[in-house]
Amino acid sequence: MKYNTAFPYFPEEEIKIILHEFGKLLEGDGQLSMGKYVEDFEQKFAAYIGSRYAIATTSCTAALETLLRAAKIGVDDEVIIPCQTFIATASSVVRCGAKPVFAEINDNFFLDFEDMKSRVTSKTKAVIMVHFAGLIDYKIFEIRKWLKGNGILLIEDAAHAHGASRSDMKAGNIGEAAAFSFYSTKNMTTGEGGMITTSNNRLAESCASIRDRGLDQNANVEIFSELGTNQRLSEVQALMGLSQLKYLDEFVNHRNKVAEVYKKCLQPFADAGRVRMIEYEESSSVHAYWRYIVFMLKNQNRSQIQERMSMHSVRIDWAYQPLVHLQPIMKSLFNTHQGDLPFSEKLAETHLCLPIHMNVSVENAKFISKKIIEYL
Repeated sequence: MKYNTAFPYFPEEEIKIILHEFGKLLEGDGQLSMGKYVEDFEQKFAAYIGSRYAIATTSCTAALETLLRAAKIGVDDEVIIPCQTFIATASSVVRCGAKPVFAEINDNFFLDFEDMKSRVTSKTKAVIMVHFAGLIDYKIFEIRKWLKGNGILLIEDAAHAHGASRSDMKAGNIGEAAAFSFYSTKNMTTGEGGMITTSNNRLAESCASIRDRGLDQNANVEIFSELGTNQRLSEVQALMGLSQLKYLDEFVNHRNKVAEVYKKCLQPFADAGRVRMIEYEESSSVHAYWRYIVFMLKNQNRSQIQERMSMHSVRIDWAYQPLVHLQPIMKSLFNTHQGDLPFSEKLAETHLCLPIHMNVSVENAKFISKKIIEYL
């Protein structure tokens, strides 16, 4: 068996339902482009998150770009982001004409609060917090309060965090707005796709208009009130999304069971000071576990470990290298360099991610743990 880092999962009975409904669309019963299934998906996703609105898009990248434009963030504005994130978190800011301000992360790969505060200027319009690997920072409510007091928007990059929560509040319902990803490696998938969530009526209307080529959402005729683009989800993707949403809590529960095996097996190594796992308050949080992260503390060679694990058909990886401020395009645009964020750069080189998804069973997790322990 091959143990990949991620794997899209659809229950067999759901595949039959999706294909049946897709067949009806192909026969002319409905439309292939954005229609009733997308609307249903948006409503049910918003209800799950607890937000008033959800706006489906073609990707999380599109969701972030649309959201920033709807928030009127543009030239001469600054948006603070953690350096440990996917390129889209930064590129979406740049494509809106604004400047991403790269900040340090803390021990758990979250935006460092104190470093963030030190980077706020009169140009700071928003902060994007990334729920890295599916966990919400325990300081998020403190950060939200501080940002609100300073007139700065809190935006959640929830690409990893479907089903995650903190103090009974779901990821995507904490900041002013959030962006989700439904890429094929995520906890729930539509192949490609994304979603914006917010309870701000004005922001929701603007997002819906921009992703729909600028169409006026309140007009009875086809008029365009925004400078928009086409970032609309298709009906086929919405069918997949509706199916995945039904099983999302089951998916997250399974990931937590696998994570518990990893934690139990690796705990002796952690007690001996050879590795570290991310600790969190399980009574007040739900970790969505997009990835299971292990930090190596004794200068272990992770490339060598990766190679040896591949001999057992176990794929391990690490996200994201290089860090976003050291990606060539960001170095070119903003003159960033190695050493600008020393703590983050050092920490990012010490972690690896173990396979965790619906196709990794508890028994599989025991086998993977046994092998990783051999090479650690």
